[in-house]
Amino acid sequence: MTVHRHRFRVRYGESDQMGFVHHSVYLLYFEEGRTGLMRDLGRSYADLEKGGHLLPVTEAGLRFRSPARYDEELVTETRVTEVTGARVRFDYRVLHAAGGTVAAEGWTVLASCGRDGRPRRMDPDLRAALLAAVEAPGTAAPAPVVQR
Repeated sequence: MTVHRHRFRVRYGESDQMGFVHHSVYLLYFEEGRTGLMRDLGRSYADLEKGGHLLPVTEAGLRFRSPARYDEELVTETRVTEVTGARVRFDYRVLHAAGGTVAAEGWTVLASCGRDGRPRRMDPDLRAALLAAVEAPGTAAPAPVVQR
């Protein structure tokens, strides 16, 4: 399974008054991991949109495991776990860089549609790239950590 790893430091504006990462920010971390994985597959969102293929998020789930704090280093791991003709699911883990414990985990489902917002079959090249990213568990070589 292809795994994209993105290493970064929590910025001040991403934390709440208590110094913890605000719950809403984890979805932004997921998006950053997802777009990085797509770029690694040679399919940037910008190029897809230029071609009239949109992938809006239709479902999202998030579970908190341990709080992350301002200025802490985190790593987001992103995987493609399911691909159909018009949908794709990504799973995520946000890890504390020091120690590797899970801060949060979750998933998103994206649906393929055209500029008119109507569902349509996924771009064949994109679908092939995403399907190639879904391999037997445990076959992934460690992906490089990308820093922001």
